[in-house]
Amino acid sequence: MASYEFHKAACKESRQQYLDSLHPDEGELDWHEALKEARQIVVDALKASNKLTDVAGALVIDGSHSLAFRHMLAPPKGQDPFKLICPEWPKSSEKNSTNVPRARAVKVAVAFHAWRSRRLTPWLDAKREPKTEELNSLLLSTSPLIAAQRLATARRNRLAREQEEAVVELLENSGWTKLTSSLVEQGSDLPSRHYMHKTKFSSGPGQSQEVDVACGLGKSHVLAMECKVSNDDTNSVKRINDILKKAARWRSKWGDFVRTAAMLQGVMKPEDVRRLLDDGVEVFWSHRLDHFTDWLRDNVQ
Repeated sequence: MASYEFHKAACKESRQQYLDSLHPDEGELDWHEALKEARQIVVDALKASNKLTDVAGALVIDGSHSLAFRHMLAPPKGQDPFKLICPEWPKSSEKNSTNVPRARAVKVAVAFHAWRSRRLTPWLDAKREPKTEELNSLLLSTSPLIAAQRLATARRNRLAREQEEAVVELLENSGWTKLTSSLVEQGSDLPSRHYMHKTKFSSGPGQSQEVDVACGLGKSHVLAMECKVSNDDTNSVKRINDILKKAARWRSKWGDFVRTAAMLQGVMKPEDVRRLLDDGVEVFWSHRLDHFTDWLRDNVQ
């Protein structure tokens, strides 16, 4: 395992590369991607709620629609402020797209109608079908608000896809064999010099954790690699926490048979990387893929 000083220097290099990569063309690409996604979120919520006449019914089907509903309020509300005015709202249902129990969904709908923007939803007060221009106005007013919040996520997701593709390309060029992704429940599911992209490792009875790239190292170990991109120091904490949480569950299930790894990119704080190292996680960097190549050469049986 490379020293902390090596990774501290890599943090500085990675941060600078991230800053150098910020330019108008990519910024516009990320904005349009986020805006397109946000528009679809609003359209889906309108369809599911029958143009906002059945907000509770939409949430019973899929709690993620609350993201759009929150941004139709006056003023729009974040998750915590909305939870304050509607304690019955199951906050996790938005992120996990889980069903909201009917009784709670009705409470959310009541809060929505109490706080909704009357200017953007005049058809509800008039008890009529909305006009096309009214729906377009709602869409144009709400979508940018959602997109602005999701912009950093859009950029991070794009970079993460490129990051995973680079790891897969490295394995392919090194003669590794790709297997069809399936639940890894025992060591023999992933032979030496074989890999899976976007698969799952069992983490207990009926439980599993997704892994970005899984590599068979031979009879002694398999490698579960998480590819993480961070936009800022706060996001660095979240990304590292994600890895540590998965590492703990795999360790509980597999012992030291599963070796957790992190391929990092973007803005990572040295103290967060130290947390990975202290937990025994192998740390690699997208701008230093040669380090990963050397590690594979020394650890594959």
